[in-house]
Formats: sequence, C-alpha cells, structure tokens
Amino acid sequence: MLLLCLQSITRYLKWWVNALKPGANPQAPLTGRRILFLLLGPALLAIQILHWLGLFLDEWLFPAYRRTAIREPVFITGIPRSGTTFVHRTLAHDSDQFTTVSTWEAALAPSITARKIIQLFICLDQKIGGPFNKGIRACTDRAAGDFNKIHAVAPDAPEEDYLWLLPAASCLILLLAFPNSRHLAQMAALDTLPAHQRNHLLDFYEACIRRHLYTDSKGRRFLSKNAAFASWCPALRQRFPDAKFILCVREPTEALHSQLHSLAPARRLFGSDPSGIVTARLFGTCFQHNYEILLKFIESAPPGSTALIDEADLRKAPGPLLRAALAQLEIQPGSPLRKCLKQQQAHHSSDHSSPPAPSDHRISEIGVYLQPLHRKLLSNPVRVQNASAPHD
Repeated sequence: MLLLCLQSITRYLKWWVNALKPGANPQAPLTGRRILFLLLGPALLAIQILHWLGLFLDEWLFPAYRRTAIREPVFITGIPRSGTTFVHRTLAHDSDQFTTVSTWEAALAPSITARKIIQLFICLDQKIGGPFNKGIRACTDRAAGDFNKIHAVAPDAPEEDYLWLLPAASCLILLLAFPNSRHLAQMAALDTLPAHQRNHLLDFYEACIRRHLYTDSKGRRFLSKNAAFASWCPALRQRFPDAKFILCVREPTEALHSQLHSLAPARRLFGSDPSGIVTARLFGTCFQHNYEILLKFIESAPPGSTALIDEADLRKAPGPLLRAALAQLEIQPGSPLRKCLKQQQAHHSSDHSSPPAPSDHRISEIGVYLQPLHRKLLSNPVRVQNASAPHD
C-alpha cells in the first residue's frame, strides 16, 4: 500500500506540474478557467494525502477489516449511458440484501477512520437540527449544476464506487482534467496496464470493499456500480470467482453521443478540451475496447453468473426485465425491491437522460463500426429475455 501511495502522490504532482507548462498541453490550454482549476491542485492533493492517512490508520485501528468476507458481490457495469445508474439505484432498494456506497462515503470517506469521524459529525449535526447537512446539500446542488440533469447527485444517494480510486490516482473522471495521462486512459482499458500495477490497483479496490463491508455490511452482499469497469470484468471475475455481473449495453452511436454530452460539464469544470475533439477520440477508443472486452467476457461466462441488459429493452419493461435478470443470476429480490419493480412495470424514467444526438460524422462512423459487436452481444444467451420486452 505504501508503494501505491507514493506512486499516486507522484502522479498527481507530475500531472499538475505538466499542466502548468505554457503551450505543453494544446488539449488543455491555460485559459482563465483552466488556471482557476489548477490553482486548486494543491488542495486536491492535500485531500488525497488525508485519505491515505486515514487508510494507514485503518491498518492500526481496525486491522480486523482485512478478514471481512466478500460474499457473492454484484457488479453493475457495461457501456456508459446504458442504464447502469437506474439498475444500481433500483437494486439498492433491497437494503436487507445489498449494501452499496453513497456519494459522501465514496468521495469523503474511503477509510474506516474517516467514515467514523464523519458519522460522528453527522450525529452531532442532527442533534442541533441539521444545519451542516442542509448547507452541504445546497452546496452539492449548486456545484453539480447542469450535471444534475444528466446524473442526479446527492450526498446520501447510491453512487459509483470509482471515486474510491481518487487516492490511488486512478479515477477515470480525472482523465478529463489531465487528458494526456496514459495511466488514466488505461483505467478504461485495465488489461493494458502492466500486471504488477494492475494487481496493486485491484488489491487497493478489494481492500476498499472490505472496509465498506466491515462498517456497513450486517451480512449483506456488496453492490457495485461503475460504468467504467467493463475492461475490469475479467480481473474482477478472477479476483471474486463467485461474483455476479449485470452488464448494460446500448446502441453504440446513441451511447457515445450521450456519453460525450454528459462529460461536457466536467470539461468546463476542469477547463480542458474546449472543442471536445480530444474527449471524443479518447472515449471513442474506450467504447471500442469495452465492446470487445464485454463480448469475450460473456462468451466465457459461467452459468448463472452474468446477465446482459440492452438499454432499449430496459426502457420498454424495466420491472419485468430486472426481475428476469435477477432470476437469471439466481438472486431472490427482497420485499422492498419487489414492490419497487412492480411500480416500474408501466413507466421507466431513467436518471440518465439524453439530449437529441448532435450531428457528428466522426461519432457516427465509430457507432457504425461498433454495430456488429453490439449485435453479437445481443445474440448471446446471457442477454436477459422476458415476455414483456420484445427482442429483435
């Protein structure tokens, strides 16, 4: 863990210094907005160092977390903008069976130490009427801005656990802040990362899961959602042989258009890639790799371990489709989840809203190229079938 800590701090420093070099980063020119973001670089690094301090304290204060069992975790991933958020937040209703990460836990408390300190403050805040909680919610809504229209953000809402990877300098969202980082690009193509680095990162992620289960499991299964984990699937299956996978996919051109639109607020926040051309190229390559990895992954899937959901099917009949997916994975939904699924039979309002796709021939060309891979995915037996969702 110490080696990964030192490597991560070094990466943050290198990214920040290189980003400040005039003319060295044409994909992220030093505009006023970019400079403003970079001035926050030392604070960002300081936060990660505090996270590492908490992680090291865990080893001394809570060593028993390392013996916490990870039993049949469920990983929701696939192609970004294909319904992973909806599936995750729906399954999270089954709180008797699943435990998942909330926004504040992922972003502010990757360590047990930090979580207990923050929970103490939350308890004290509640005793005086919750002024800090209200202030944090207001700040979150303001900071999220337009992003809330794309992906609703709330401190206590179920969230992607990719934020756990911030201390390890391996969170994919940082690619928009530092678009010339090869290491960050490899987070969407984990199989291209050198084996020893991949193992260190997987060790770190596994330890994060154990920490979460140590503090919040009550015998429940870990429910993960990370739309950037498609290339992680083979490594996750090897690491957790009894894991279940729910893979969401979508028509490639629609998915890529939606993904690039959803990333625009982050590009503005980081002051990078004003034209969006670099981001389109990076994520076009990412999508191609993800479709290829997913196809190989499902072709070797053990029976009862994997369910493939097409976003078009999910929109037509979300409740029946998710019930069929759980049955395919041999997961019995609890009462709150059954009630939730029943209510969604007639209507599905996705948290991942998408604007009309803009005209961009480069994106369309990538989408056309990926169509055969998408069709092969949909023809695989692990695609979830049910009578209420007609298939092509």
